[in-house]
Amino acid sequence: MRLKIVGISIIYILLFISNCGKKLPPTSPDRWAPKVLNVDAVDEHHLRIYFSERIDTLTPKNLTNFKILNPENSETTSVIYSERDKKGDEVLLTIPELEDRKYSLLIFKIKDVKGNLMERAEKSFKPSKEKDTIPPLLKYTKPSRMRTSAPQDSLILLRFSEPMDSGACRIDNFLLTYVTLDSLFKWNETLTELTLHYRLVKDKICKLYILPLLPDLSGNPINEMRILTLTTSDTLPKNKMNIKIIKNEKELKETYAFLKLAKDGLFEDITPVDTTLAFSFFFTPPDTYLISIIAQDTIDTTGL
Repeated sequence: MRLKIVGISIIYILLFISNCGKKLPPTSPDRWAPKVLNVDAVDEHHLRIYFSERIDTLTPKNLTNFKILNPENSETTSVIYSERDKKGDEVLLTIPELEDRKYSLLIFKIKDVKGNLMERAEKSFKPSKEKDTIPPLLKYTKPSRMRTSAPQDSLILLRFSEPMDSGACRIDNFLLTYVTLDSLFKWNETLTELTLHYRLVKDKICKLYILPLLPDLSGNPINEMRILTLTTSDTLPKNKMNIKIIKNEKELKETYAFLKLAKDGLFEDITPVDTTLAFSFFFTPPDTYLISIIAQDTIDTTGL
């Protein structure tokens, strides 16, 4: 009996020793850092990174966490923009156009949603020659969408997710009410930031409409209209006009409603119309207005 007990004890000791040094799976909650599964060259200006799990929203926004390395000469290229997808386990990078050779994407200090940190990862890729068809995003404006007590004569900064075609960006890509823009546009070196000089009409509700026309270097226009509302006054009126189209015989797309003053036909506002054919105008002083609808017929795309 004593020999049997000793034998069993020896077996347990050997099992314990054999497991020493092995990394056991973490207990709940998750303590594993995320891993990079793959890097895919989507087109000439975009890379997609696939992670093993959902990552947080902040660390992918830090562009210094991504570098493109040329192994032949050790030169690095910066990433222009990064955005995590809605699922959370993919990141889309906007990159400059690269030469036709193999590169390595260096990825640093990415956290998962539990805060576990991946210090460094490296994946090789070859740039795609596919034409870029992803529309650029207008990611930031300064001032933001609404500003009271705005300077009457100042600057507006627009920041895009990728290089824009500066030669094709013109003043007629904007609609203006009670605001004027200088025709001289100032771009930064990477063509991702545009500075505009504006002048406001004092005490008026001034609006700058950035139309979905500004193109990137591949000719893709931004995918939505952005409205900046500025006034030199310290408040904005709280008026809101809600409208719904109750009869329509055609299925429409890219629908916009225009607001004009009835007395002089001056343009006052523009707003997109949603799929329910409802829309609203904001900050409209009491007056008599005319409303026009412009859209594309889904069959006859010449317009309506």
